[in-house]
Amino acid sequence: MFIPGAVIFSIAMNWLVSLWSWPSEWPDFGPDGLGGLSTEDKAKLLAEEIVIPEEPLILGDGQTIVTAALLLNEPIERVWLLLSQPENQAEYLVEIKEAKCLKREESWDRVYFKIEILGLDLEFTVNHRYLPEIKAIYWTLDLETENDLKEFRGFWRLYSWPGNKTLARYGSQLKPKWKLAELLIRQLYKQRVKKSLLALKKYIETP
Repeated sequence: MFIPGAVIFSIAMNWLVSLWSWPSEWPDFGPDGLGGLSTEDKAKLLAEEIVIPEEPLILGDGQTIVTAALLLNEPIERVWLLLSQPENQAEYLVEIKEAKCLKREESWDRVYFKIEILGLDLEFTVNHRYLPEIKAIYWTLDLETENDLKEFRGFWRLYSWPGNKTLARYGSQLKPKWKLAELLIRQLYKQRVKKSLLALKKYIETP
């Protein structure tokens, strides 16, 4: 497949911009978004499977995070628009009992969530940061509010894909405050990621 030089230049420039605006602890997936994927992972991706590596990714700060890759059959601008409204996750993720945007500015927002895991209701508030120039979103707990989680952070990175599709790279980390529940919830959370991403894919691709 021939890729025009202007397209290659645009991809390279966006990748260089990301080096300055993307937090250093988050992974760099390269200009095509395929970084860190094995040959087997890429084959699954092309078959439109949700790719979740068996081993968690080790971040720059030494912590681990669950990651995933998926192809979405929608152009990148539509995917960006839908992901930029995190309060709408309650429409397609059954574990989210409530989601409400508390404040929104041009490049960030603050959203309250109430979710259910193992029969437990967890309430927390998240700050999302938006980097439209590289189609990236990352989030962290709002430390100025009371949260039922010790840590919750993650990211989306979007890449244009041939055929008017979007390659999405995802990562997230969730830690409850209760040590006895941490290991169990961490394992359950990893299992839920695939189901949640399948629900997201259906939501985005539904006309």
